[in-house]
Amino acid sequence: MSDPSVRPVARDGRRHLIVSASMGSGHDQAAAEIARRLRERGHQVQLLDLLRLLPAGIGSAIRNGYGMTLRHAPGRYQRVYDRFADPEGAHQLVEPMIRLLAPAARQAVRAADPDTVISTFHLAATVAGRLRMDGVLRKPALVVLTEFAPHALWLSPGNDAYLCLSPEGRELAARQVDGRAYWLGPLAPQSPAVLPNTTADGGADGADRQQLVVVSTGSWGVATNLAATVRTLVESGRYSPLVLCGRNERLVAHLDRTTGPGHAVGWRDDVADLLAHAYALVENSGGQTCMEAFGVSTPVVIHQPLSGHGLAAAIHLARAGAVSRTDDPRDLPAALDSLAPGTPARSRQIERALALFRPDSTDLLEKLTRAG
Repeated sequence: MSDPSVRPVARDGRRHLIVSASMGSGHDQAAAEIARRLRERGHQVQLLDLLRLLPAGIGSAIRNGYGMTLRHAPGRYQRVYDRFADPEGAHQLVEPMIRLLAPAARQAVRAADPDTVISTFHLAATVAGRLRMDGVLRKPALVVLTEFAPHALWLSPGNDAYLCLSPEGRELAARQVDGRAYWLGPLAPQSPAVLPNTTADGGADGADRQQLVVVSTGSWGVATNLAATVRTLVESGRYSPLVLCGRNERLVAHLDRTTGPGHAVGWRDDVADLLAHAYALVENSGGQTCMEAFGVSTPVVIHQPLSGHGLAAAIHLARAGAVSRTDDPRDLPAALDSLAPGTPARSRQIERALALFRPDSTDLLEKLTRAG
């Protein structure tokens, strides 16, 4: 049975190849949202996981190595990420990987014969740009950034357009790619927040109620001092934390042992609904869950940001006024207190987060796919 939400392919519907990477959920979720929007407008879309183009075993090794580094060697990850700020150093770092990927990427592009290639992972952007410069890819190559702070790999040469998550991100990108940088905004659904928020005991509004605070650790289930953070929120007497541990079932078990049962859950498919009913989101990366919270007008506190992209996002979004930031669990309750419903701080932060969204984002995306 066909999906009634997807229109038939229009006679002028174009073919798009969206290249993501299964390094977490954010890149794939962005790719899926782009695919949904384009299909609704009658286009054909094919999704490709960049890691599957690598020789057997290498893609999974890279994925697992990334997860291990996030968990156990954040300093090393920060040093690698710092090299991404320098275009020459960044591309020297990934050149062996590009050479390994190039033959299979050329074959995939020729087989798909797309009218546009859209990258939602920085290494995919590097590969697509290389194919564009080599003449293998003769149609537009677009890069949809999934990080708020652009770095050199996202802005790899050869691509035709670089679509950023914020106006400030577009300005930063434009310093390297001139007029090819655009503000697209977050690729997350927008809907009104549901207030009053749910509570731990399901009770009515009142000063004594415990507010639901969603704590996200991303799909990898990585966070710093997480048990201490949960205990601090519980002991405040004002907040009831629900920790989203992604696919890290060991983390769920660890929190059950150290903070008591009921505070941690594994992978959830209803995150947007949870966020719409939450007092606030506490997270550490400025990733997809953060953007989903923006979309339902739930304020965000970035707490003890991850190294690399997490720290860069925290700086970027705090400067924009779209999030609050804390670096010590003891400071978190006060930060949440300042975001109480009806306060100017909450209204201002939500307003600035919503301002990141571009109402005509799908129109812009579709226009750029036709630019070639």
